[in-house]
Amino acid sequence: MRLVVTSIRIERDTDVAHTRRTARVAAKASGCSTRDQIRFATAVSEIARNALQYADGGIAEFSFDRTGGTTQLIAKISDNGGGIPEQVISGGGRSHIRSSTGLGLGLAGSRKLVDGFDIVSGSGGTVATLKMNLEGGPEPAALSHAAADAMIEAAKSNPLDELAEQNRALRDSLAQQEFLLRELHHRTKNNLAVIQSLAIMQGRQMQSEEARTAFETLTSRIRAFANAHNFLHRADDVSSIDLKLHIAELAHQLGEAFGAGGIVIDCELESVSVDFDTATEVGLIVNELVTNAAKHAFTGRHGTGHILIEVYAQDARFILKVSDNGPGLADAEATLRDSRSLGWRIVQGGARKLNADLKVDGKGGLSVTLVVPNE
Repeated sequence: MRLVVTSIRIERDTDVAHTRRTARVAAKASGCSTRDQIRFATAVSEIARNALQYADGGIAEFSFDRTGGTTQLIAKISDNGGGIPEQVISGGGRSHIRSSTGLGLGLAGSRKLVDGFDIVSGSGGTVATLKMNLEGGPEPAALSHAAADAMIEAAKSNPLDELAEQNRALRDSLAQQEFLLRELHHRTKNNLAVIQSLAIMQGRQMQSEEARTAFETLTSRIRAFANAHNFLHRADDVSSIDLKLHIAELAHQLGEAFGAGGIVIDCELESVSVDFDTATEVGLIVNELVTNAAKHAFTGRHGTGHILIEVYAQDARFILKVSDNGPGLADAEATLRDSRSLGWRIVQGGARKLNADLKVDGKGGLSVTLVVPNE
């Protein structure tokens, strides 16, 4: 049995704000978490704003229902507009239809935020029904009374207090998500460290020099992945990584690995903020290029071998360059293009993923340059 708690006529912007507040208050009275309160309120307000903007208003109705042992908080928003094209409702419509009406953006976003989303639209208007599942299956009657009381109390409060409450809830939700992301990257880094340690121990037991070398290469690749997770765990902004810090740390680790062979790794790095996927690919590419140079550029050489890693911004791009002072490589473009080396295939694959231009120069040492878009 569906029990209606309240309905709101949507005729102006303040009614949309009132609808959002009512959705949040109802969700809170229903025992929803802060995150779910924000999800439901945001979805409902998006549809309410669509009704006002594209159908000259409508009605938002809030109720509780119980079906098959599941209790739901329901918001039904109806209007008398001209309807929404089917291709916009399904999400498969042409982009210019969605962008010209604006409806597709609100519908698609709201659909992802709630547990149930149904919409019926025609020339006589549109009815959108949004549902949130409530844990524990509480009785709709008790929830209706609790929500009604909460709405009465909310109506007595200053609208600015409601805005402050919503902002606080958003901050708390964001802080919780950042904490969970940090914890995820921290645990991933630890798991990769365990895998790296196991690979190191297994490599030490190998009798074949070729097998030991293969395990050493594997561990360095794992380390490149782990380093990116480590920086996201420690970063102030969990959505970006500073390449300067990321590559400097990788260079330090690689320097310790190859320093005994008389190889020095230098860095000339600018601060460039990138997302996690970009940082991971760049770290893996740097690892492969430095490892390749350390193993092959200085064979039979007397004196110190130098490897230089450079990163600098250039307009909406950044430049990554790894070069060495070895003997170089004749016809480097063709030689590397035909190479069957796994390391070089990793570099080429990473460049494709980054949509980067890849250039090589084999004169006076080997130099590999990537020009990477970074909007």
